[in-house]
Amino acid sequence: MTERFAPVSESGLAYDVFAPLWGILELAAVAASGEQSLGEVSLEGFVAARREELDGILESVRVIGDFSADSMSIFERQGGWNTGREVTPEYLMMYSGCIEGYPPDTDDPVVLRRMLRMGGDLQSAVLMNALVGTAVLRGPGPEEASGLVAGVVRGARALLGGDAEQGLGDTFRMWRVAFLPNVLRPDVPAPQGEKEARRAYAHALEDLIAPLV
Repeated sequence: MTERFAPVSESGLAYDVFAPLWGILELAAVAASGEQSLGEVSLEGFVAARREELDGILESVRVIGDFSADSMSIFERQGGWNTGREVTPEYLMMYSGCIEGYPPDTDDPVVLRRMLRMGGDLQSAVLMNALVGTAVLRGPGPEEASGLVAGVVRGARALLGGDAEQGLGDTFRMWRVAFLPNVLRPDVPAPQGEKEARRAYAHALEDLIAPLV
C-alpha cells in the first residue's frame, strides 16, 4: 500500500473514476449504434453486450483503489442502464466539453461524430487522471498499478471503438500535457511526496507504453 498523504474519502475517489467511465459508456453506446438517432440508442443493451469487458475494467479499478464492495457498487447503482437511462444531447454536450453549441444538432452525422470523438478523448484523459490520483493515494505502487491503469484506459478505448493501443498512447499524451503540470509545477500547493508519486507514475506509464508515445 502506498503512503496516504491526507485523509481521503474512498467514495469520493470512486466517483472520480466512475464519472468518466459512465460518460465513456454512453459515448460508446452511441458510437456502436452506428450513430443512429439518440432515442434509439440502448445504453442497457450496450452494457449487457460488453459486460465481460466492463467487469474486467472494474476489477482493475477495484485493485487500483483498494475499493470496498460498497464503493464498487456505486458504479452499478448509479450508472442508470438498469433504469432505462436515455442518452441525451445535453449529456453528450457535457461529456464532449461543449465542443458544439446548445442545442447540438445530433441528427447531423458530422456534429454527432465530432461530439463522440471529442467526448471519447476528454473522458479518457479525465479517467486516466482519476486513476493515477487514486493510485497515488490508495494503490499498490507504480510498479503494479501503472499496468492496471494502462489496462483500464486501454479497455475504455476499446469500448469506444477504434485502435485501443493507439487510443492508450493518445490518452497518455493528453493526460501528460493537460493534467500533470497542474500538479507538478513548483507553485502548486500539493505535498512534495504526492508530486513525487505522480511523477513516478508518469515515468512508469511512459516506460510501459513507450512504443506508443
